[in-house]
Amino acid sequence: MSSSTQPVQALRLGPLTLQPVSDGAILQMDPASIFRDAPREQWQPHLSLNGKGNLELALTCLLVRVGDRTILVDTGYGALPDRPEVGQLTHSLAKIGVAPGDIDTVVISHPHGDHIGGTTVGTGEAAQLMYPAARHWLGRADWEHFSTPEMLQQRGLVDKLMPLANAQRLDLADGEQEIAPGVRLLPLPGHTPGHMGVAFTSGQEMAIYVGDLVHHPLQIEHPDWSPIFDSLPQLSRETRRYLVERARRGHSLVLSYHLPFPGIGHIGGTGWEPVSLKPRS
Repeated sequence: MSSSTQPVQALRLGPLTLQPVSDGAILQMDPASIFRDAPREQWQPHLSLNGKGNLELALTCLLVRVGDRTILVDTGYGALPDRPEVGQLTHSLAKIGVAPGDIDTVVISHPHGDHIGGTTVGTGEAAQLMYPAARHWLGRADWEHFSTPEMLQQRGLVDKLMPLANAQRLDLADGEQEIAPGVRLLPLPGHTPGHMGVAFTSGQEMAIYVGDLVHHPLQIEHPDWSPIFDSLPQLSRETRRYLVERARRGHSLVLSYHLPFPGIGHIGGTGWEPVSLKPRS
């Protein structure tokens, strides 16, 4: 997996345009962190590891256009000077002609650093919104969980979550909620208390962005395998079973944050079936 992923063609779903945009890749993930619930011999033969014996996880945000709306789902890490392999989202957006000021809505699937890090730049009183014209959506249960002083400090969210609230640019979602024509927030709790996906519909067609419900294709075949990052692992297992079955029955496209770029596929009888998109010219 390259941390300089080239842009791909957008996916069209009726009037919706869904464009995967890369923030780079995590290059050093211990596979045992992902497959905590399973013996090593069950997952090790199925993995492709790098030279250091680690998994590489994509960081794939999603740019959505419908009508005159421009929506960004997740914001990546933001710039980290000591980690050039991540924080590439603004460069990826620029390659497809999108500036931060063009985005009117941001969906934060959950406030872990690799999803909310790019919402602001700067620290302390100098922290500024990266997408100043945008309303930012977050699950209410995640706000209640992560906005306590202890969690803000522990998670390094003081300069990420609070500037959104202080600028009155933060909207909190309870349950399913349509935020644009054919774009609906979808609670997928377990990874965090208020973890959200996004459902995209046009007629009978549906695509579902699942955020961190899935970190590796093996979790589609084994939805009971929760990584160490799930704050509510049993709920995460239940949500994953529900989503996998829903997507399989409905023949829905699935869009994932961490599966290999561009992170789009179907769930078939044998598990994850990736869909390839042509390079963007």
